[in-house]
This record gives sequence, C-alpha cells and structure tokens, in this order.
Amino acid sequence: MAEQRPGLTAGQRLNALPDHSPLLQPGLAELRRRALEAGVPLAPLPLSDSFLLRFLRARDFDLDLAWRIHMHGTNYKQSLLQHFPDILPLEYGGEEFSMEDICQEWTNFIMKSEDYLYSISQTSQ
Repeated sequence: MAEQRPGLTAGQRLNALPDHSPLLQPGLAELRRRALEAGVPLAPLPLSDSFLLRFLRARDFDLDLAWRIHMHGTNYKQSLLQHFPDILPLEYGGEEFSMEDICQEWTNFIMKSEDYLYSISQTSQ
C-alpha cells in the first residue's frame, strides 16, 4: 500500500502503488470507458491497463487531465514531421542528417567519453 504521508494527494498516493494494485482499477475502468465512448481506435495500441496507466500516472490519476493528453492521431510520421523536421533523420523525412550520420556522431561522442564513463563506473562500485 502507498505510504500515507501528510501532504500527499490521493493521486500521488495512487501513483506510488504497483501497476497490479486493485486500487487502480476504478481509474483504469473510467479512462477506458471514456476512450471507448469517444471512439478511440484500438489499433495500433489497445487500451490495455499498462497503456492507460501511462496516462493516469503522468497526471497523478486526475482523470480529466489524463483524458490522455492528445496523441495527434495514429500518423506519427506526419505529426513528427510537422513539429520536429529539424531533428528527424532523412530516412524519416527530416531535413539534415541520415540515421547513419546520427549513429556515427553518437558513437564518436561515446568513444571520446570512454575515460569519463570508465571513471564513473568505478566510483559507483
């Protein structure tokens, strides 16, 4: 059970519970009901408990705020292109870099950071 500390809201207490807690079921059922009533498509993502919990947890189990959260439809490529064309790789319709360029940049960054990464791995042991 979630710790009953003064000052925690009901949503924060629910957020502290594990995904399988029966106390989360009323919120899940209501969010699922709203989605089905609104005709939310069940593909590509079904309205599973784990999927719906992401929205509820993101909004501390406030059903009105969770109802969510707008996903901009199922055409994610078009949505990403509309909002983030400057950071997408060319293969996804971006404007500047290929996926290979981006991977090489990250590889170079990690390789240049080898000493630092090794040092922090030693301090955490």
